[in-house]
Amino acid sequence: MKPQIARVLAVIAILAACLHLLSHLLAPVCWSALLAVSTWPLRQRLLQRIGPQRRRLAAGLLTGAVVLLLLVPLGFLVYRGLLEVPSLLQLWGTSQTTGLAPPSWLGGLPLIGAWALKQWGLYLEQPGALSGVLHGFAHGMTIQSGRALFVMLSHRAISFVFCAVVLFFLYADGDALARQVEAVLLRQFGHSGVHTMQLAVQTVRGTVNGLVLVGLAVALVMSLAYAVAGVLHPAVWGLATGLLGILPLGATVVLAGVALYLLTVGSTVAAIVLLAVGSVFIFIVDHFVRPAFIAGSSRLPLVLALLGIVGGLETFGLLGIFVGPTLLAVMTAVWRELAMVSEPGASASAPE
Repeated sequence: MKPQIARVLAVIAILAACLHLLSHLLAPVCWSALLAVSTWPLRQRLLQRIGPQRRRLAAGLLTGAVVLLLLVPLGFLVYRGLLEVPSLLQLWGTSQTTGLAPPSWLGGLPLIGAWALKQWGLYLEQPGALSGVLHGFAHGMTIQSGRALFVMLSHRAISFVFCAVVLFFLYADGDALARQVEAVLLRQFGHSGVHTMQLAVQTVRGTVNGLVLVGLAVALVMSLAYAVAGVLHPAVWGLATGLLGILPLGATVVLAGVALYLLTVGSTVAAIVLLAVGSVFIFIVDHFVRPAFIAGSSRLPLVLALLGIVGGLETFGLLGIFVGPTLLAVMTAVWRELAMVSEPGASASAPE
């Protein structure tokens, strides 16, 4: 065996062993890398203001900002839930003494109104019926399922902490790591390898912009639409539409639920107009605006950007929203390199 082949096999074996060692931590590491790559321009601007020698301070500030950005929505949900505790206690007392009367709009639900009223009468209208329902639900929860739920929540919490720690070190020492990666790619694959890496970085940033910025725009527009339609708490429902809009049909499900509520309370015209206008707006955003953000920075065809979002989500989960378009962008760059007709004086790294 030639020494060069032996060295390549040794590197592959070491890499496989490291991946196996970190198999349960790959998800938080990938999330940290995605967050670092997408927010790297902010890190560079911050260093220009406070000085390049304060990399640790900049890393701490940016990591804290990312953690707060992720925890504030969760804290808001917890706060809103605590505000509803007195109402829930009052509802519990009423269910124990007189039972729960069905809401006035329940029978007005299209197609299922009569069935919903019947089910309400069977399970909730009699005094103490709610207690029986909750007791049956709790009885179905075994010790094993409760333990599994606790382990899952603990694992998620540990993964979040680990993600924050890795993100801090990427912000602090990412410059050296980027130079090392570029040097390896340049030595092994030439300038085309460096160009492909830059394309992957641009695709990740475009995907983040497409999700965050477009999601915020959807939240603002739909909050305004809900307010005009007379929906209670329009900002909350607008935020839910923007967040669930990351998932396929997520925003449409929220919109349909709000329109159904308006229909049951008698606002038929508002429900129809909101559903029609909102559906057209969400369709344009999901199929043209968001893929355009991703395709624009990487010159990825619009249809491939859309396929990358959907395919990545189905294959890798939420992380696949970023991985899918990035993989297709790299594949497209490699294909263009292979299909490019060699001409005298042509650049080897030209994407088209």
